[in-house]
Amino acid sequence: YSYTPYTGSPELLGAIRAWYARCFGVELADENIVLLPGSKGGLSRVNLALADPGEVAILPDPAFPSYWSSALVAGLEAHRLVLEEERGWHPDLAKIPAEVARRARFILLNYPNNPTGAATTENFLAELLDWARRTGTLVVYDNAYQFITFDDYRPLSILSLPGAIEAAVEFHTFSKAYGMAGVRIAFAAGHPQAIAALKKIEVYYQAGIFAPSLAAAAVALNEGDRAVAEAVSLYAERREAVLSLLDGIGWPHEKPAGATYFWLKLPGEETDDVAFCRRLVEKTGVILTPGSAFGEAGRGRVRLSITQPRPVLERALGRMAEVLGRD
Repeated sequence: YSYTPYTGSPELLGAIRAWYARCFGVELADENIVLLPGSKGGLSRVNLALADPGEVAILPDPAFPSYWSSALVAGLEAHRLVLEEERGWHPDLAKIPAEVARRARFILLNYPNNPTGAATTENFLAELLDWARRTGTLVVYDNAYQFITFDDYRPLSILSLPGAIEAAVEFHTFSKAYGMAGVRIAFAAGHPQAIAALKKIEVYYQAGIFAPSLAAAAVALNEGDRAVAEAVSLYAERREAVLSLLDGIGWPHEKPAGATYFWLKLPGEETDDVAFCRRLVEKTGVILTPGSAFGEAGRGRVRLSITQPRPVLERALGRMAEVLGRD
């Protein structure tokens, strides 16, 4: 294998353009697209491409932990934006201080959301874009779980809203709905100047994406709609099974609208999410993620993933029921 171009293959760029047009009605040019060796790395390099040390990034809490760690490694000042339960795990943008907005280079949000399982609305995205235009802040939108939604929810792209391409960059990964986590490929699309900055940074961090990954990604976008639908149906079945099992245990819960997680309050009189998860794994071998791993706003909660097969989920919840019943 030889080195591949930093810009990727014409086949994949064409597949991305066709996919955006087909799925979201968005027309893109190649200048609006950057290919990435995985979305996690690409989102981490946003901090280097779009901001200088000491500048402000507005980050959600709770959130995927690498949003925060990568911003801090890059020397940015991270402003905590709480996702509020009473707002459907959305932030109140009006609570962002004017001085923070003035200094912020970007605001990062993620829906369908990890860890809460919340999905967003066109109305909120329009509100977010309006705030971004008024403050001159770029929106970085992590759409990792774009198709993993349930019931009547329609997958959204922020770029489908009017004028969004001049205010936002949207990240997509092949790791979730397409089941290609080990292939390590992703892409971002949107604001042309921000995309150009990401392309420049990528030159320093990688020597082209693995050729088979480029080919596999193009096939996934061009021919993978049925496979994605089957994967989403499987996740929906697991969600329903876990809902029933949680009801059986008597563990209060919210019904996730998307992504692959339940965001649960600690049961009973429990107050320490880390201690609870440690005791659970020691007694049952079942691993839940402490909510505090996702930020201060996650304290007192745990994240349960439905990425395991249904029999494994049923066995895990059964073990948990025995322990919770004894405790």
